[in-house]
Amino acid sequence: MAPHPPNVVELEGDFNHRMLHTRGTRLHVAEAGNRGDPLILLIHGAFGGWFDFKDAIAPLAAHGLHVAALDARGFGMSDKPPHRAGDTLQILSGDVEGVIRTLGHTRAAVVGADTGSVIAKAAAKRHNELIHQVISLPTSSGFPAALTRLPAPLLSLSERALDSIWRANFVAETSDAFHASQDFQEHLALRLAARRIDNALSHIVAASRLRPFTAQDSDLDGPIAQLALPHVEDPTAFVMAVVKLLDL
Repeated sequence: MAPHPPNVVELEGDFNHRMLHTRGTRLHVAEAGNRGDPLILLIHGAFGGWFDFKDAIAPLAAHGLHVAALDARGFGMSDKPPHRAGDTLQILSGDVEGVIRTLGHTRAAVVGADTGSVIAKAAAKRHNELIHQVISLPTSSGFPAALTRLPAPLLSLSERALDSIWRANFVAETSDAFHASQDFQEHLALRLAARRIDNALSHIVAASRLRPFTAQDSDLDGPIAQLALPHVEDPTAFVMAVVKLLDL
C-alpha cells in the first residue's frame, strides 16, 4: 500500500502552519492573527481535523484574536506516537495545556467540536487558571452507534468499507441542503484523506470512544445551533456566533 503522508491536509489559506513542540510530541496548528491578541483554540472532533475550521480561522483573527486550529495528537499533521499507557482523555486534555503555553499564552478560550468539546471541558477542569472559557459545539451520539464509538476491528476493514463509514457519519452530521453542495464533497474528501494518513486510524478509533452515548447541545444560539458542524456548513455564521459569545 502506498504511503499517505500528513501533507495531504496541508492546505493553503490566510493562515500559517506551525509545529509546536510540547510534552515530547510535535502538534500542528494552523494559526492566524497577532500573537499578542487573546487566544482562541479550535479543537476538531473524532472524524475531522484542523481543516474543519479552515474557513473560520482568518475571519476570527480579523476580530482581534490569535486563532489556532489544532490537529490533536494522532491526527492530521501532528505526530502519531504509539499509544501509551494512560487515559486517552487525560493525555489529549494535557496536550491542550501544552499547546496554549507553547503558543505563548497564559489565558485562552477554547472551542470544541464533538469529541473536541469533551477534550476542551476536561482541559478546563484541570487548568481553570489557563482556560477561562469553553464554547461547545454539538457532541453527537452519531449514526449509528457503531460509528460513534469505533470498534477496534475497524482497523482491519478495507479502504472501501472505511470510506463508507466515514461518508455515512458525515452525511448524518450535516444537513440535507449541505449534501448537494461542492463544499460537502471537498470536506468529505479532506476527511477521507486525513483518515488514510499513515498511523492515524488507531488514534481516531481511540478518540471516537470519547463520544457520549447521548447527544449534547451546542453553546451557540439561533439557527446555527441546530447544525452539528456549524463551522463546516456555515463558517460565517459560526464566526459571528462565537465572537458574540466570547468573554474577553
